Amino acid sequence: MFASSPAAFLMMLLLAGTSATARTCPPPGEAEGRCIELAAEGANEVPEVQISPGQPTTFRFDSDVRADRMTLENREHFELAPGKRLITLEPSEKMRGAKPSTVTVCFADDAVPACASFRLIVHPAIGERRVEIFRHARSVDSVQAELRKTREENSELRAEIQRLRAERDRPEGLIGLFASGLVGEAGIPSQSITKRITKRITKRESNILLPRTVTTFRAPGRIAIGLWLENPDAAKSWIPHGAVLVGPRGDVLDATFWPAEPLPSGALRRIWLEVMAPDARTEGTFTLKLWEADGQRTFVIGNVTFPALTVGPGL
Repeated sequence: MFASSPAAFLMMLLLAGTSATARTCPPPGEAEGRCIELAAEGANEVPEVQISPGQPTTFRFDSDVRADRMTLENREHFELAPGKRLITLEPSEKMRGAKPSTVTVCFADDAVPACASFRLIVHPAIGERRVEIFRHARSVDSVQAELRKTREENSELRAEIQRLRAERDRPEGLIGLFASGLVGEAGIPSQSITKRITKRITKRESNILLPRTVTTFRAPGRIAIGLWLENPDAAKSWIPHGAVLVGPRGDVLDATFWPAEPLPSGALRRIWLEVMAPDARTEGTFTLKLWEADGQRTFVIGNVTFPALTVGPGL
């Protein structure tokens, strides 16, 4: 049964009123009793707690709970002492050999997880005497924002999977290009910016690479850039990490590039970039940005334009 002395009861009240920030469980072997962490992502998980007839088990929470919203299966077979942060329960002898019960506790604030359930497993002789509950609370707005972002990412992934499946069902090589509609009888529209007309593009003085030739291409729903780049650094290779195109209204379009390997010192190599976007978003003048992983050495050129689609079969 529970200790009923005034000193013990006062200690329970003091512990119940103690504020605590969200913590993590200590390494195994260092915790005094059982330790359970609650996260918003695992709100549907139900941890198991071992109890035994005649032995009290105390749950100690780091967040206030609502005693009026607590539910306990087979409540008539338990001695129960609910508090703001301490909940102690003791199964009677009638629970010996009984099936597991579930206790559910809800928290007093509006954060998530809003409630937590524990599966009570009856052991004939050994019960866990103390269970620490550390709750990693998050606001509802934060969780909803993350769910929206996840749904958007899943939608994009599904669209990409459908595109890959559609491409897989088409023939490869030149026949595949014609079948996909990327190439028509007139070929892929392109325009080349050679050293003789470098006034077409703008370059930053801080550029780590030298552009020798810039060629742009267009196909339905996508654009591409072929760059002959030289690395004048005599001591260090340049490793591409990311690339974007910035449109005339500040729109940022992520670009994929190939090959993603170091450009050695003094070497000249062609790098290809591609952007998939509706044709309306790829009209006008763009700025191309390439950078390394640390963002210190960049390559930026402006006034990049793309040819118009040829009117005709397949385009």
